[in-house]
Amino acid sequence: MAAETAEKMDTDSEVAAREARIKEATLRGEAPIKPEYLKPKPSVSSSSAPSMDATDETKGQKRAAEESVAEAEAADQQEEGGKGKGKGKDGGKGKGKKRQRGMNKNKDRAANSEAMKNVRASQICSRFAYMNHCPQQDSADGSKCKQPHDLDAFYEGKLPDIEQPCPVLARLGVCPAGLNCRYQGHVQDRKNVDKDGVVVTPESEWVKKIPNVGHPPGETNIFSFETVGKLRKKLFDFSKSTEVAKAWQKYCSGGSDTPLGAIVQPDIKPLDVKGKSILAPLTTVGNLPFRRLCVKLGCDVTVGEMALAGSILDGAAPELSLLRRHESEKCFGIQVAGGDVETMSKLAQFIDEHVDCDFVDINCGCPLDEVHRRGAGSRLMARTKAMEGIVRCMQTNLKTKPLTLKMRTADHEEKRHPEFGGRYAHKLVPQLEEWGVSAITLHGRTARQRYTKLADWDYTKECSSRRATNTPFIACGDVLSWEEAEEHKAQHGADAIMVGRGALMKPWLFTEMSEKRHWDISASERLDLIRDFTHYGLDHWGSDGRGVETTRRFLLEWLSFTCRYVPIGLLEQMPPKINWRPRPYVGRSDLETKLASPSAKDWVEITEMFLGKVPDGFTFIPKHKSNAYDAPTGGAQEEAQDVQG
Repeated sequence: MAAETAEKMDTDSEVAAREARIKEATLRGEAPIKPEYLKPKPSVSSSSAPSMDATDETKGQKRAAEESVAEAEAADQQEEGGKGKGKGKDGGKGKGKKRQRGMNKNKDRAANSEAMKNVRASQICSRFAYMNHCPQQDSADGSKCKQPHDLDAFYEGKLPDIEQPCPVLARLGVCPAGLNCRYQGHVQDRKNVDKDGVVVTPESEWVKKIPNVGHPPGETNIFSFETVGKLRKKLFDFSKSTEVAKAWQKYCSGGSDTPLGAIVQPDIKPLDVKGKSILAPLTTVGNLPFRRLCVKLGCDVTVGEMALAGSILDGAAPELSLLRRHESEKCFGIQVAGGDVETMSKLAQFIDEHVDCDFVDINCGCPLDEVHRRGAGSRLMARTKAMEGIVRCMQTNLKTKPLTLKMRTADHEEKRHPEFGGRYAHKLVPQLEEWGVSAITLHGRTARQRYTKLADWDYTKECSSRRATNTPFIACGDVLSWEEAEEHKAQHGADAIMVGRGALMKPWLFTEMSEKRHWDISASERLDLIRDFTHYGLDHWGSDGRGVETTRRFLLEWLSFTCRYVPIGLLEQMPPKINWRPRPYVGRSDLETKLASPSAKDWVEITEMFLGKVPDGFTFIPKHKSNAYDAPTGGAQEEAQDVQG
């Protein structure tokens, strides 16, 4: 009996100690990791060690929140379509190395492209590399190819092969990168051959199926030279959309009693998203290969990276490439941003006639100044008349595609809206329904808050309740577990859940949501997902030197987020929360420890498992200042490796 009592006391003591550890960690904003996995803290003398009592708990929470600002700014740039230049400042006080915070500006990241230029310069003509002949090499009509065709010079300066079979050849049966490919298995006697060893020529069936390295099979929204040329030369016929915009302008000037002339009621196209999981539009990391990975893991609806309306209508190649869609994306939407009614009206016509997508989303959430200067992003929320004109005109010009809109709770809190602390999205919800949107997405923060506070799901519920019709209501903010997704659908009026940062940290969240279970994914399974991403990247960007390095850079950007995932088998409390920050820990294997590393040097080593060694002069400066990799003299140099701030 005494032994049983002692055993019960020991158990009670262990439970109490565990609960105390969990409380202490969560008060500091840290993930409650099992003590056997935590790395020892640096030793501090008792005389210099600060004491922590009950009165310090709130301070600890405040410090944790303040330290989250760096991570928040990085995520903000990614999820809300941040194409602007960040304004982050170096943090830290006192002597020693300052903490790197905020976003690296485009000029700071210019070094990222230097090695790429060198790689591109080492390549031979892409047509010659693929078909072993360039039809324009000896052209006499003035269209002679200006790319290099000298094989001897090419092989003399060619980057060393990656000693792995070409993954593109294995999947497609031919490698469009041809002689430029960094991998092995399809070059014989300086000729590009297919899987059967047959030399590829301009007359091959392969060329009819896959014209060149820029036309991956299974992808749509690859625009012809004729279409792009019309956009660039302003020859595209936008007469229909211009008339719609003029009708709106006439209404605004008092010359008409109805917003769009004869059109009294908008023709709202249905969009079925109820109960579905949706990947948020994620700038940089929401690229096509990452979306393919999320679809494989169970994502139902994907949205492309935010594209600027004016740049699309100018025929800008980088912006048009953001509209690409893979055949695996069964329900795919494109997100656009713009603040001018006529421009957005024209864009809607172009999308309706030339873009393969299932819906079009208006960005009213981007908090960055460069987008605001165009009157777009979250600034459009405060320009209600312009928002109405854009929604009405786009909805009218989209004859076959539903129109949706994603917004925050407000651009910033305004005193003239005192009812909910200055937020006013609840007032816009019924108006948007009247104007003609097919679905509304709400991110439960103001633009000014960025990600420094948790999303307000009570206010999200309030906005959902303001719907006048049964318009689908999509909600997002801080979801990192399937329980949270189910809770928000059941209690906060969400018809569907959109996931942003949670998908970056653990894209298998979509599997958990669809199967309603936690997945204690192993390190080897996570590595398989990284391999899948690299293969999708090589399919999309090519397996030549340029494609390999493009894939590497986007993989590095993703690794800067997924390293923040703490395996659930290491946690003392479930479900995990997105604002928990891990203390340094060791995983259950060397690979799991490496995948958790905040060091950019380790990220680069992970990419080298699949993409070969980085080229000379390789530099990686991510969008967030907290991590960088620089090898100007062939060595690796880590700078400010603490990605968590």
